[in-house]
Amino acid sequence: MSSKSIFFLIAALLLTTACLKQPENTYTYAVEGEIRNIVNLPVEGIRVIMNRTYSLKNEADTAYTDAQGKYHVSLTVSLRQRIFLVDYSDPRLKYRDTLRRFTFEDQGTLYDTMSLKSRNQVDPF
Repeated sequence: MSSKSIFFLIAALLLTTACLKQPENTYTYAVEGEIRNIVNLPVEGIRVIMNRTYSLKNEADTAYTDAQGKYHVSLTVSLRQRIFLVDYSDPRLKYRDTLRRFTFEDQGTLYDTMSLKSRNQVDPF
């Protein structure tokens, strides 16, 4: 084989490897939970927003609680991250807005149960 054909063979090999798209790593983080009020009844219609804490662009996932007070939010990101903020707000303004921080050891799903307090002070007596 001549040196010219070896050169073209190596050049073709390098060009084809440069054109191949490298697989991109993605990491999925999710929070599943249940929201109840102070008398332990499920709360429907609470807006749950999961945000990245360290990001130049705004990435978020929004969900609303169902009739059983359950929700599921998740984010799939290209860089590994451990800390996410989850914002709980009531569009009807009946319950206090709450912001919580979740720390993940590794990608996966965290399960959480919380109770929201009323915006107005409730005196049970």
